[in-house]
Amino acid sequence: MQITIINDCCDQNAKLRQVSRAGSLFENASVNCFGVKSEMEAAGFLVDAIDAFDGREGIVLVNVAPRNKNNETSKNRYWKNGAPFGYFWYRKTLIISSVDGLTLSLVKKLQINDEIFALNISKVLDEVRSDLNEAQKQRIINSQFRSFDFLPRAARWLWEKQDLPKEKFLLSEIKNIYPAVWLIDNFGNIKTTLLEDELNYISGGKAEIKIKYQEKTIKEKFTIYKHLKDLPENEIGLIVGSSGFKDKRFMEIILNGGSAAEHLNILE
Repeated sequence: MQITIINDCCDQNAKLRQVSRAGSLFENASVNCFGVKSEMEAAGFLVDAIDAFDGREGIVLVNVAPRNKNNETSKNRYWKNGAPFGYFWYRKTLIISSVDGLTLSLVKKLQINDEIFALNISKVLDEVRSDLNEAQKQRIINSQFRSFDFLPRAARWLWEKQDLPKEKFLLSEIKNIYPAVWLIDNFGNIKTTLLEDELNYISGGKAEIKIKYQEKTIKEKFTIYKHLKDLPENEIGLIVGSSGFKDKRFMEIILNGGSAAEHLNILE
């Protein structure tokens, strides 16, 4: 079985602990940890992970949330130790994610699921069947690294079909995603949150887009191509990319033979 971890705590030490903890709780699983820089990036990674699992047995663990309560970007509630985690199943794949900010915004947009179940750490630890003593439970409740101390344990309990105390949490409470860049890949291709049917078409097979990348705005007119092979060499254009879910794929800005991000001068 595969366990995929998506987290902004992604230095080598953080990866070591997360992978080791998940691997110790799921002895026959293959565990991988992928670092992200933002909630927006995590949102795209999560959709691609769910798409890759294709409903087969596996677990996706995600924690990327604003560190400052004043920066919350969704309507959700804060509990004693920060924003709650929530879980849902896509067929046989278990997804547990922080619910604050934009992390679940693309799950919402692509209608992968419409509700999740929020977990209050204190209540879960009060009722769960486990070998944890009271001191261990208190340490988990007050942990500064919930992705290590709570998240993989919650995955184990849910995988065992334990009926954990939970609250229904509608994805309508999550802020809608806006037109933006969620990833610049190693080729300099720009992955956007836009779908083909959201493009603002103009004459001559072109579309005008206005998207955010960090503090910058890209407002350009691009010719639309169905496939990368159709894009002339050394020209920039829009294609239907490979990232997304089922038949809903995100548009990408690509420069054939170069870096679209460098060409548009949006790299730091």
